Amino acid sequence: MYRVLSFDERLGQLFMIRAHSDKGTDHVAAVEQMILKYHVGGLCFFQGTPEEQVKLINRYQKLSARIPMMIGIDGEWGLGMRMKNTTISFPRQLTLGAIQDNKLIYEMGKEIAYEMRRVGVHINFAPVADINNNASNPVINTRSFGEDRYNVAAKSYMYMKGMEDHGVMACAKHFPGHGDTDVDSHLELPIIKHSRSRLDSIELYPFKVLAEQGISSFMVAHLSVPAFDKRENRPTSLSYPTITELLRQEFAYDGLIFTDALEMKGVTKYFANGLTEAEALQAGNDILLLPENIEAAIREIKNYLQNGKISEVQLEASVKRVLRAKYRFGLTTFQPIKEKNILQDINAPRALAVKQSLYEHALTLVRNRNEVLPFRDLETLKVASISLGTERETPFQQRLNTYAAMLHLQTDKNVTEADVRQLMQKLNDKEVVIVSLHDLSSYESRGYGINGKRNSIS
Repeated sequence: MYRVLSFDERLGQLFMIRAHSDKGTDHVAAVEQMILKYHVGGLCFFQGTPEEQVKLINRYQKLSARIPMMIGIDGEWGLGMRMKNTTISFPRQLTLGAIQDNKLIYEMGKEIAYEMRRVGVHINFAPVADINNNASNPVINTRSFGEDRYNVAAKSYMYMKGMEDHGVMACAKHFPGHGDTDVDSHLELPIIKHSRSRLDSIELYPFKVLAEQGISSFMVAHLSVPAFDKRENRPTSLSYPTITELLRQEFAYDGLIFTDALEMKGVTKYFANGLTEAEALQAGNDILLLPENIEAAIREIKNYLQNGKISEVQLEASVKRVLRAKYRFGLTTFQPIKEKNILQDINAPRALAVKQSLYEHALTLVRNRNEVLPFRDLETLKVASISLGTERETPFQQRLNTYAAMLHLQTDKNVTEADVRQLMQKLNDKEVVIVSLHDLSSYESRGYGINGKRNSIS
């Protein structure tokens, strides 16, 4: 296949461009033009619906004559990450981090792979292998399996294995580790100042495990890490020491390497259109994800090739990695995707059962002083529930009704002393009060959704 491709077709294999299934005819026409003009090797889908996405993939793939395009999506918690209203969202990775039986993570990966394949997706940009070791992180947060490197590595592996055993490429992100930042790389270039020894022992650990286990691809973040590259404002995504010397050579990794989205401010703030992509390719990436200006990128890459900044050997190696990955996952020819019964297929009872099992096994009993749980003698026990942060009866309270008849109370977070006295009067004769917290936030910057006012409800 490599031999029959023209130079421009080879170069096009290294680009994956943005696609939506909810943006109308102008967007569709623009995508089609880029496919025909630049021979792009892949599409990354965002918002839309499964039905429209399948129709568009069938339409777009007809234009990619010699070799089908690789279709990707950010589906960390399944298709619901991009198509929330019509597809299943599995638990966030932080919730999954509480699960003790990692075989369940494999089953989730297996189910997600089925749903991805059903809607024409070949690569899921997951798992997030970042360690959640900074509470102020505005972008990783609940997307990580947690703060323990062994747990993150084990669950990332099982998620990867579940997908790849069932026909979908996984992608370890955000190399070399986006967990310990308090800046969103979509908006600015975060700086990680840790020593190499610290990075080896914490941030790099899950990525090294995934490289050893042969994950199909990596995604490189836009981070400034002086321990790897001392150049000021040099993102890791454009860093030869980070990508080629560390990931390729030290980790002996020979799979696909994607940049993170090249339209993000963490890279575009410091590098112009075209230069960004050329520097990314020179650094050792294989696939340039979401370039801002593909025409400028191709022009600058050709300049780099002509001036010897990128070698033809390196370009050939990247193109062949892309072709090898496509071959491995069955992208030698394209068979139109069936357009009937999509929603039924991807919202099957089997998938809902997997989701429920994950939540059940993630529930965590933190402590049980005096063995008050489980409650006994419910028929005589005087029980009430109070939901803090809501003014209406919650699904949790409705579920409690199936165990015993009880009083249910609700209050918003702005509880006055008068409210407290009124609530306590209603609860005065109860032996057990079940308290649930609502309308919280996962972000430290928002105080986790707690208003900070003290009262005597507890």
